[in-house]
Parts: sequence; structure tokens; C-alpha cells
Amino acid sequence: MLKSVYQFITKPYLLDSSEDKRKIVGLHVILFLGLVYALADFTVSITGYNLNECIPANVSMITICLIGLYCLRIGRPSVAVNTFFLIPFVIYFYFISSQYSVFPIKSSIPYSVWFLVPSFLFILLFSKKSAQKLAIYYGISLITIAFHLYKANRLGEATGLYWPTQELILNPLIIISLAFASTFLVAVNFELNIKELRIKTEETDAQINKTVKSFQQGILHMQIERDEMNNAIGLQIRKTNPAFQKMFKVNARELHNIEADVVFPKVFRNSFDWNNHFLHKKGRRATEIHVEHLEKWFEVYTLTPSPDQITAIFYDRTFCNQTITSLEESRKRYKVLLEAIPDIFFIIDKDGTYMDFVIKESEMIQINADDIIGNSIFEVGFSEKMSRKIFQCIQDAIHRDTIETIEYALEVEKGTAMFEMRIARLDDHSVISIARDITKRKIAEIRLEEAKQKAEEADQLKSAFLANISHEIRTPMNAIIGFSKMIGSPDFDIEEKNRFIDIIISNGKLLMEMINDMISLSKIESNQVTVKESFCKVNDLMVELYREYSFDLTAKPIRLKLSNQNANPKFGVTTDPFLLNEILKKLLDNAVKFTNEGEIEFGYRMEGKDKLQFFVNDTGIGIDEEQIKRIFERFHQIDNKTTRKYEGTGLGLAIAQHYTKLLGGEIKVKSEIDRGSEFTFSVPFKNGDGLLQIVR
Repeated sequence: MLKSVYQFITKPYLLDSSEDKRKIVGLHVILFLGLVYALADFTVSITGYNLNECIPANVSMITICLIGLYCLRIGRPSVAVNTFFLIPFVIYFYFISSQYSVFPIKSSIPYSVWFLVPSFLFILLFSKKSAQKLAIYYGISLITIAFHLYKANRLGEATGLYWPTQELILNPLIIISLAFASTFLVAVNFELNIKELRIKTEETDAQINKTVKSFQQGILHMQIERDEMNNAIGLQIRKTNPAFQKMFKVNARELHNIEADVVFPKVFRNSFDWNNHFLHKKGRRATEIHVEHLEKWFEVYTLTPSPDQITAIFYDRTFCNQTITSLEESRKRYKVLLEAIPDIFFIIDKDGTYMDFVIKESEMIQINADDIIGNSIFEVGFSEKMSRKIFQCIQDAIHRDTIETIEYALEVEKGTAMFEMRIARLDDHSVISIARDITKRKIAEIRLEEAKQKAEEADQLKSAFLANISHEIRTPMNAIIGFSKMIGSPDFDIEEKNRFIDIIISNGKLLMEMINDMISLSKIESNQVTVKESFCKVNDLMVELYREYSFDLTAKPIRLKLSNQNANPKFGVTTDPFLLNEILKKLLDNAVKFTNEGEIEFGYRMEGKDKLQFFVNDTGIGIDEEQIKRIFERFHQIDNKTTRKYEGTGLGLAIAQHYTKLLGGEIKVKSEIDRGSEFTFSVPFKNGDGLLQIVR
């Protein structure tokens, strides 16, 4: 309530000082209390309850108070103070007038004196030019007291220092003079101090204004406007400096004492909510704004010199922001360039603490910045030995200006990765570490070494193959040449010559088989073998093979057995009949070669509904488990010596495996030493026919 009254009283005045506001309020209170007293006394007087009634004095006092309050409300406080000069009228009606005086004129002189004395204090407190007004009031007071003495026929008594009666100790004129002198001296001293302070203030203001004008930063000084409830309702611009005017391209006339709501839309447009920022945000002293129409960035610092004043300092951050943006773009470009390099870059200080890093986003390794930045090389997962080695390399790189290289293994999500770390001096306090993923290179080196070993081994196998093939070729050739000569000799009869012809034919077939294998190998290596699919009657193929090999095995104690799952003559499948026939022949040749006695069984059976499985079983010498892994390698033979027990080039199973893969299958082997072997392979049952078996 009191706050609202205070605001109501001080609102008509543009007062910056709280002292001036208190003076205005005090003046209101004195005039209001005087008005209340005069009205109360007037009321009592007209009702007849007051024996010492003086209605003219009451009316005079009411008039003076009303004039003073009216002058205050119209914003003329100096005129309101001048109403105290009318106090003698009240004194006249109360103490001097022979018609209205409430006391005898001769005895009421002290009342007139003490009625006049407080006004000196009021004028001293509330008047701006108090010394002049005190002098004027002093003259009016002397005239009033002299007139009172005249009316009381006591002028002669006022010539002495002391008052001759017991009414007062001192002469009333002297009392008035003392009151004037004391207040006048205070007023003069106060005005001198005020003048001195004003000069200093003006000098300070001039220096401040000069300093503010020379500021490179924009200065905006504003006054807060408040309503009757002391709520901030708006801003008024009081002062700006040339830098602000230049920043926002406005002149001083457009800004001075203008409402902010009128100026800010032109100056800032929609850059930020100035009312919310300046009036309603508490505790926020700095903010950054972007003025789009000027294409500039400003950092705004807000100060509050007094509760009703706001000063905003505008720093032009455009160049700084552009520089930062340019640096960020440069950093981004360099980071992209660095990320394009398949390396990880680390900045490490001389104590081994990671300061920064750049890593290409890859599937191999992921690094979280929180796990690296600020941590030491002793804390990121290296072994103690490796950490000490890296630390020593860092010291050597800094002090010797050398490039140190370390290779190490690191466990990652997908297994173990190999890295090569190069450490180079960056400055006196840090190094740059470049970690390159060399996993692929190491794997390539390992594979190259393996390939080298395989090549050397293949070279040895080829050498053995050439040695063996020369032996294999010479043997049948010698037999063919030798027995051909013997046929022409008359020393042998017809039966013996027929046996020689059989030997020549047998060795010719063996020689032809070798030549065919080498031709097939040549076609395989040059990718000239293609699949030519057609419908193949499987039973007819198997029967032809059975007949061919049954005739060849007549001289061996081996029984050949054919096991066909489906006896339907129309049973067949779409595949390459030639390749299928070659695969089975290679497997049967292999079985015949390594079986001295017993049984060889071959045939086919359905493997589910989409595959047809062929098999060749024998009771031969069997294959060692270690050799099973290598029997399909080219030129490989179980016995690679030049003097071998079994003939052949060592290409048959390799060729058969290659043909099987072309048909969409793979040869599998099960074998035991001295118990025989089983070779199986499957082909897709494509466009099969004749699945129904003949029931007999």
C-alpha cells in the first residue's frame, strides 16, 4: 500500500535521485498534515466547540495547503515551497488582528515567533535555492514581527538585546535573526558543497561522456518506465554513443528520449526479444544476438547502474565469429582430409596424456573421446611393458627430434588388429602419434609367405611330376616300341604275337590317358572347360561304365559291383554327361589303381529330393588322414618318388574335383588305411525324370 502511494506521489516527476523523491514525499506529507489540521480546526470552529476559534486563519491555512498540493500535482514543487511565504497571513489572523486574534496581541508575540521559525527549516529542507528564499523569508518574518510589535505598541522594547519581560529570554527579532543565520549558513554551505559536487559531477560526466564516445563498443542507456504498482512497463532511451549509432546506422535525434518500442523494431528488427531480455530476465548479464539485416553478430552485456536504469554494451563479434566459423570450416576440412587417410592421429603431451585425436569412422575400431582425452597411455589398455616403451619413444622423439616406430597388437570388437605407431615431435611439450592399421598388410604378408611356401612346394611337386611323367611316358613307349619290333620277328608264333599286340594296346591306352590328363589340366588352368547341360540317362551311363571296367578287371582278382537305386531305364537328370562320365572314370581309375583285391562298388542314390549322390567304394590300401587333405591338389601323389609302386600322373583326382565343382558339387572322402576308401559327390537333381521305380 505504502509503495503504491509512494509511486503515485513521485510519478509526475522525472527524478533520478531517491533523495529528491524523499523530499517530494515529505513536502506532500507536511502539506497534507497541515491541510488535515486546518480542516479539523475549521470543523471544530464552525460547530462551536472551539472557544478560541479563528475561521479566517483556518481558511488561510487550508488555502495555503491546497495551493501547495496543487502545485505539487502539476509538477511545480518550487512553487509549492513558496507557499510557506504566505504563513504570515495565518499569523496575522491568529495573533495580530485585533478582530480575529485568539490571544491578546501584546502577549502573543512569542507565538508569532515560534510559528515563523519552523518555516526556516522547511525552506532549508525543501527549497532548491534555499539561501535566496531564506533571505526573502527572513525579510518577510522581520516585517511580520515588526508589524506585530507595532500593533502591540512594543517597538521600543525591541531595541535591546534582552526582552524586558519574562515572556522570552532573547529579543524576538534576534531569535528570528538567529534562526535565519543558522539556516542561511547551512544553506550557503550546502549550496557551495552542491556547487562543488555539481562541478565535479559535470567534470566526471564530461569525462565519462568523452570516454563513452571514444568507446569502440556501442553504448545504450535506458530508463525503465513503471506503473502505479511499480511494475516495469517499458523502456525509454536516454543516451547512446557514436559507436552504437554507427553500428546500427541511426542518428542521435532518432534515439534521444524515445520509447524503446518505437526505436528497437527499426534498430534490431526481429533479432531478439528486447523487452523480455532487458525487463524480465533476471541474472542474465550477457547474450549473443544476430542482426540479420546488418549481417552482424553482437555480444550484449547488460548493466543496472540503478534499479530504474539499464545500460547495454554491444560488442561487435562479427569478425570474431567469422574467424571462428572459418577456423571451424578449416578444421573440418583438415579433419576430413585426415579422416580420408587410413590412419589414427593422436596428440600426446610429454607426460603421456592424450590431448586430441582424429579417427576415421570404420568398422574395425571405435574410440570414444571420453575414454581417450585426458587419459594417460598407462590407462587406455596398453600392457605395462608397451606403455613404458611408448613413453620412452615419446621422450626420445621430443629430445632427439626423431621419428620412433612401434608395432603392436590390439584387441578390437572383431578380433585382434595389428597397428604400426609412428611418434614424431610436435613441439617441446607434445608429440603427434600416427597409428596405422596394418592388419591387412600383416595378413597379406602371412598369405604371401604361405603362397611362397605353396609355390615352392608346387615347384617341387612339378619337378617330381616332370620326373615321374618322364618315367611314366618312357615306360609305355619302351613297351610299345619293343613289342612292335618283336611282332615283326619270325622267332615268335601267332599266339605270342597276339599277346604282344595286347601289351602294345594296353600301354597305348595308358599313354593316351596321361596325354588326356595333361590336356584336361591345360584346359582347366586356361578356364576353357565349360558346362554343356543336357538330359543324361543315368542308368545307361552307369551300365556302360560297368561294362568297360568289367572287361579291364578280368586279369585282376577284383569284383566290380554296380548299385543303382532306381532301376527305371528312363531315370535321368539334366547335367553335363561328359563331365559326369569323366568324374566317375577318374574315381574308378583311382579305385582300380589302389585296389589289389577285393571289391569295387559304384552307383548312385537320391540325397533328399534335390540332389543325386554318386559314390565309388573300394577295399584298397586306403589313405592316411593327413594325406586326405592334399589328394585333390594338382601334381600331388601319395608317393612322389621316382621309383613308385603305383603308376599315374597325380592329376586324376584334381581334375575330378574341378569338374565336380563345375557341376555344383564337391567330392568327399572317407578312408581308413588297409580297409579301403569311399568317394562321394552330389549333383543338383535338375529336371529329373523317371523317379518311379519298376516293380518286378
